[in-house]
Amino acid sequence: MEQALLLKQFRVLDPSSPWHDQVVDILVDQGRIDEIAPSLQVPAAQVLESNGGVVSQGWVDGQVHFREPGEETKEGLAHGLKVAAAAGMTQVALLPSTHPPVDHAMAVESLLAKGSKAQASGCPTVVLPMGCVTEQGQGQQLSEMSDMAQHGAVAFTDDVPMDRVSALQRALTYSKAHGKTVMDLPLESDLNHGGVMHEGLVSTEMGLLGIPVEAEVLRVSRNLEVLRHAGGRLHFSIVTAAQSVDLIREAKAQGLAVTCGTTAGHLVYTEEDLRGFHGTLKVLAPFRTASDRRALRKSVLDGTIDMVVSDHRPEDLEHHDVEFVLSPNGMACLSSAFALTLHGLRQETTQTEAHDAAVRAWSAGPREVLGLAPAPITVGGKADLTWHAPEASHHVEVPTKAANTPPLPEGLKCTVRGVIHGTKHWLAQA
Repeated sequence: MEQALLLKQFRVLDPSSPWHDQVVDILVDQGRIDEIAPSLQVPAAQVLESNGGVVSQGWVDGQVHFREPGEETKEGLAHGLKVAAAAGMTQVALLPSTHPPVDHAMAVESLLAKGSKAQASGCPTVVLPMGCVTEQGQGQQLSEMSDMAQHGAVAFTDDVPMDRVSALQRALTYSKAHGKTVMDLPLESDLNHGGVMHEGLVSTEMGLLGIPVEAEVLRVSRNLEVLRHAGGRLHFSIVTAAQSVDLIREAKAQGLAVTCGTTAGHLVYTEEDLRGFHGTLKVLAPFRTASDRRALRKSVLDGTIDMVVSDHRPEDLEHHDVEFVLSPNGMACLSSAFALTLHGLRQETTQTEAHDAAVRAWSAGPREVLGLAPAPITVGGKADLTWHAPEASHHVEVPTKAANTPPLPEGLKCTVRGVIHGTKHWLAQA
């Protein structure tokens, strides 16, 4: 970004900024915020007119999959980063469950090198590699977590439930040395093994094996006890049930170093949306009841849920266009993840509170979970900004290659108009 950028009359949404909730001009030059004032005149700068837009700290997606290495044709890192930039993300944490998996330092370095290549070509979105907790992500022998942390891994997850208590206990113990978060998908996989959706009336009527709420609650309870014993930092990657967030809320009040997330989809969809055998909505952990969805929304609003993620998992048509029970778990919703989050939260509270909570769950929240430096909108700070229009009709500027994009609610709002990260930026065409 050679030419300075002058953001004119933007509302700042950043509680850590002295300019929070004020309409100001922001001058970005050489990758830093050079000046902020109610009005600025900089003839040499490229002017970006707000048109009612909002600027916040750059959004961070704490859980994405671009299928590289191994299945690049489904998305690929270079294109995935372009999709992420157009979705408002200045940083994305990559899941390590690739082929081969990211379970050693050289794999971490490879992803960082590919990310640097994308940035060199102008992409503003930065890669944050995550490493496997265990070798090959198979839940047995611990990986070289400290080595990967030293080479740039921001967190550790096998991207599947950690069934062995001893593996989780050792991982948490070692996390006290390297300081990174250990993530687990809370699911007792042996309870109704092979379940394909939430266990309830809908699954019964559809004749499908369901995954009960208890499968998640049992694993949350177990992992919290392991955390009490071992110490370290534990994050539940996707929580879906009201009972789960109650347990986590209580654990936080007791001082345990535990955080949790959910997906944008879980704030919008329920088991009812799977009627008609919609394979796109077959996800793990599954969409549950309307009351569980409401509990998740309330937990994002009160901060019990620390971050919302896309859990973007692109599939090509060959793998996606199959009968329901054979559909791979996951959907590709990165492009609409923030808009879905905002839509879900707006069903429970005012537009202002929903917007504030959504931005927090996509900026400050993931930064805290992943141990990233804060990026307050202040003079002298690094430019790390997302420009969006929360009241504009939702529009996808750069679509994913994936075939498994979800059906979007009617009247979905919020469009990303640009991101600025250091000396790189992306701006929407319209």
